[in-house]
Amino acid sequence: MATTTFYTKQRCNWIEGRDAKVDEVMREWMHKFCTLQDVKICVSTFNVNGKSPQSVFPTWFSQNKEDIAEFYAVGLQEMDLSVGTYIIDNTKKMEGWVDAIHCSLPGGRTHFNVVGSMRLVGIFVIVFQAAHSKVRVSDVNVKYVATGISVLVNKLGNKGGTAISMKMNDTWVCFVNAHFAAGNNELERRNQDFRDIYNGVVFYPRSQQDGLRDRPLEVPVMCLYDHDVVFWFGDLNYRLNTDIYGISNDEVRRIASSEKFGDLFQYCQLQEQMARGTVFKDFQEPKVLPFRPTYKYDCGTNTWDTSEKGRVPAWTDRILTYKKYPQVGLELIRPMESVETITISDHKPVRALFNLKVKKINESGANSVYEEAIRESDRRANEELPQVQLSLNEVDFGIVNYLEPKTRSVIVQNVGKSKVRFSFKVRPNAQNNQEICEKWLMVTPTHYQIPQGSSMEISLTVSISTDIVRRIQDILRNGQLQEILVLHLENGRDYFIPVTAVYNNSCFGSTLEKLLSARPKKEVNLIDFDDLESSLSDNCPPNVPRVIYRLVMALRARGAVQLNIEEEQDNEVFNRIRQALETGHPDDMSQIASSYMLYSALIRLLDSLDEPIILEGMFKIIHKEMIRYRTDARQLWTVVRSSLPKPNQAVLELICLMLREFFSQKYELRDQLSLWGTVMFRHDITEEKTHGMFATVLQTMCDYAADVALG
Repeated sequence: MATTTFYTKQRCNWIEGRDAKVDEVMREWMHKFCTLQDVKICVSTFNVNGKSPQSVFPTWFSQNKEDIAEFYAVGLQEMDLSVGTYIIDNTKKMEGWVDAIHCSLPGGRTHFNVVGSMRLVGIFVIVFQAAHSKVRVSDVNVKYVATGISVLVNKLGNKGGTAISMKMNDTWVCFVNAHFAAGNNELERRNQDFRDIYNGVVFYPRSQQDGLRDRPLEVPVMCLYDHDVVFWFGDLNYRLNTDIYGISNDEVRRIASSEKFGDLFQYCQLQEQMARGTVFKDFQEPKVLPFRPTYKYDCGTNTWDTSEKGRVPAWTDRILTYKKYPQVGLELIRPMESVETITISDHKPVRALFNLKVKKINESGANSVYEEAIRESDRRANEELPQVQLSLNEVDFGIVNYLEPKTRSVIVQNVGKSKVRFSFKVRPNAQNNQEICEKWLMVTPTHYQIPQGSSMEISLTVSISTDIVRRIQDILRNGQLQEILVLHLENGRDYFIPVTAVYNNSCFGSTLEKLLSARPKKEVNLIDFDDLESSLSDNCPPNVPRVIYRLVMALRARGAVQLNIEEEQDNEVFNRIRQALETGHPDDMSQIASSYMLYSALIRLLDSLDEPIILEGMFKIIHKEMIRYRTDARQLWTVVRSSLPKPNQAVLELICLMLREFFSQKYELRDQLSLWGTVMFRHDITEEKTHGMFATVLQTMCDYAADVALG
């Protein structure tokens, strides 16, 4: 039987999303063919700080009859902080939290069913629907976007977003739970997390995919802004800029504990960024949040953080909403609340109750006015052609660095007599209909509608990730990063926007051979690693790149005791380390950053190389042999000596020496073997059968040095 799709339905039937101008007319005439249903939706976000749940949280959700919702959307952050979770999918914590949330809903678990859920390590979103609800839920799709850079360079998911898209009757709704970068100095990183998630959350509705699997450029997609309503919530980590205004931590705490806590909201970074149009364009939240800052507390109390770091209180946990059109009926029907009675975490849960008018389309009624709507949209289009002005006709980013995103803005001003809809055209040879530019360039938003007399700020961001830097030489054209964006006006002209950037070649994203040639070669004993007193330049082994040697020796000098794996990433410090590596000053790097930042920089450096330290060999023969002999140190080092190039052997021996020392000083660091296995082998981390075996290989080589094992 033939399948009806987005493209095969007859033109006499209206399909929303096929023609934006016709849709605009149909929305104005919606009263002719739509009925609206009031639906209560409760949204809650909670950073649980890696804690295990209690069996039930009686105060998390209001039990008052008038506050009971048909749908509950809950987002958790830091659900699981164990190191192994970043590599091996462990669902135990998730199952415990799902059960606790389910039992905490009004009436308990028997009154609600799970509509959908999505997890990215510790970032988890789940949606429940009341068993008695008459709302028809369809086209449920899920997505995750990893943005965080923890100990590993690869985006393993300590930060990012999880999303669920669905149709409630005929209204498209999306729930996004996000965890942005932490730290007072990481504002731009948080903004970049928003852009990453915004661009990465793309759905392919099942009802529109049939028959198009072999034609990826024709498969309809849904971005966030294509939904009628978006709920975006989570630990967004935006802090207070009170220090800029000379307000001390003690004063912030005093105000936050008083009835005047709302006075602090004017210093909120998120409010400031939204006012500038930098992030969350057209999203809404209350002008002042009617509860105390939700971070940071001593666990088990309502006392502000008394740890050594003494965090400044902030509203890090937020719930924002977006409506595609003014006609969408969405309202906050209760003031947002934080639940201060829940004290297991250093954050407080936040909840909000909304009423959404969900539409139900009478198809025969819609189709009866569809042809008239086509004629009306044609008449309007003929009367008013779109006109815009761009603030920049070309964008030059100048010099860009690895893992240091740089953003430029282009303002699109609507100078015509009607609304303007724009989108960026798909680039030639694209693999799908979302690919408007090279992966090193990010555009936010990719399509939008600008009211008459208004403007829209488009953010262009160059981001040189690990995947990009490994193939940077294949991307460069005449020594530059080059792209041409094509901004298309619906029923209007195209604007061509050239984008250029100069990549700053560095030790990151290089090869071992190039790193070796970047310093004078000296005839020094390959295995003489133990002399920490003499000059690093004199003691760097001939087959070890100097940048790797300097980082390893700095870490050895500091020792494992000072290494705190849970420390927050600081990109400013990373940039300082990179500069020291590239300039050669200071030669001794042990005092320029914390042990964690040096450790993270070393892993980033190794992970950015064009090939892993432990090559897989033809048909993966080297990896297979090492797995075979994973507990036999003699055989393992024999494989290394006979199969790997000299520089790879030397770097591997040096890393194993460092880890051997670390494990003897701090046994719990052995948990890091899984992470190191991923960096050194770059194997497929989704293959659980072999993943643990690579960690065993490294453990064996760390336990027995090459000279000891080989006699």
